[in-house]
Amino acid sequence: MDAAEPGAPLCLPPRPPGPPPAVRLLPPGTCDAHMHVFGPFAQYPLAAVRNYTPHPMSFTDYRPVMAALGIDRAVLVQPSVYGTDNRALLDTLRQAPGQLRGVVVVPPAISDDSLAELHHAGVRGIRVNRRNPGGLALEDMALLGRRIAPLRWHIQLQVEIGRGAALAPMVEGCPVPVVLDHFGLLDPVRPVGDAAFAQVLALLAAGNLWVKLSAPYRVSRSGPPYADLAPFVEALMACRPDRVLWGSDWPHTELWHDMPEDLDPGLRLGLDRAPEDIRHRILVANPARLYGFEPAERA
Repeated sequence: MDAAEPGAPLCLPPRPPGPPPAVRLLPPGTCDAHMHVFGPFAQYPLAAVRNYTPHPMSFTDYRPVMAALGIDRAVLVQPSVYGTDNRALLDTLRQAPGQLRGVVVVPPAISDDSLAELHHAGVRGIRVNRRNPGGLALEDMALLGRRIAPLRWHIQLQVEIGRGAALAPMVEGCPVPVVLDHFGLLDPVRPVGDAAFAQVLALLAAGNLWVKLSAPYRVSRSGPPYADLAPFVEALMACRPDRVLWGSDWPHTELWHDMPEDLDPGLRLGLDRAPEDIRHRILVANPARLYGFEPAERA
């Protein structure tokens, strides 16, 4: 594989998932709403400007994770290290169109015909990532939102709530749903009643904001089982369980130590203790609606 560029250190690879457990962990129709693929790098080279270097990880590598956990569907999210080059993601979508959807990064001037082609390929959203280099600008959200509204897509946003630009104007001014990555990269040292998280709950209640329960290791200060995130998860589920998603964040990039176990990716966030109807909404029904999957039958 490519050597890491200066300033772009090589991440750890994910742990092997092991054999499937005797009892299925997740309900039928479960969708992993946030995962990535990388490589092969000779075919899909990484961007020169990036802040990490991943290992090549394909949908073939991810299938054992799906089997081990009982994941039936997944959403491929364009990683920052590919910029607006979505070829690896799009070629992966073609491998399992009934199981996969995509969230891409595109230039604001993309043509309507190109957007229609992406929709046909299984794309259902555009990512605005302000945490890593090479992402779209926040100012692009309103324009892109208007462009993709006829397709019923959404904007996926990665920002740190409570820092930088205010979240409310971005969400309220966006003509399509806004999906907040990784808990909004909240600070769990602050209480649930903190102004930044209270604003997330208010926007969630209003209906145009969605939140992903994903990558708890990026925000937790306590580590597994992420007990410091439990009050936030409970508040989100109590507020609008129909606006909450779950994602594994496989293959867990930007980690250089303490790689998490894939066999327990976020179930320790409290989803295992949630009522069955709430679990089904978050893991099955909500992503089916947002990403345009066929409704899954309940077991």
